[in-house]
Amino acid sequence: MLKIIFIISIFIISTYIGFAYGETFRRRQDELKEILKGLIILENEIVYGTTPLPEAFEKISNKLCEPSSIFIKAITNRLVKGDVESVYEGAIEEFALLENKFYLYDEDKKVMVDFFKSLGESGVYGQEKIFSLAIEGIKMNLREADEIAKKNIKLYRYLGICLGAMIIIFII
Repeated sequence: MLKIIFIISIFIISTYIGFAYGETFRRRQDELKEILKGLIILENEIVYGTTPLPEAFEKISNKLCEPSSIFIKAITNRLVKGDVESVYEGAIEEFALLENKFYLYDEDKKVMVDFFKSLGESGVYGQEKIFSLAIEGIKMNLREADEIAKKNIKLYRYLGICLGAMIIIFII
């Protein structure tokens, strides 16, 4: 009886690990979608609504899900308090603090760093070009994330199941 419980536990744990690791690819996808949504909302607020940056960030933080909303709220607080001199500086500092909550790849981070470097540094028409460049970069990364997720989610799920079955066979 104890052996059966042990075998079932091993199978369930290995399957769970496979499913959990496969979900990291989906989380990257979801975060990129949130970032894209935030960029589009921010573009509308700044370019078309001529909303000041801290106020636009505050509106965005209420419309996004975690961890993006936490990240934007933290940058907003730093800008309002005057702790940082630029959006870029605040974004880099906050991203360093919250980096373990994101599932982004280096190329995703590079697009965001480039965006924050130039945000607020030019006029409305310059900002419009900066937004379109960042949105296109995120869309490209999102397409790549979709392809990677389609392949790897199933792979790691099946790998977890097969690993559990293999361990059970060795035990029996």
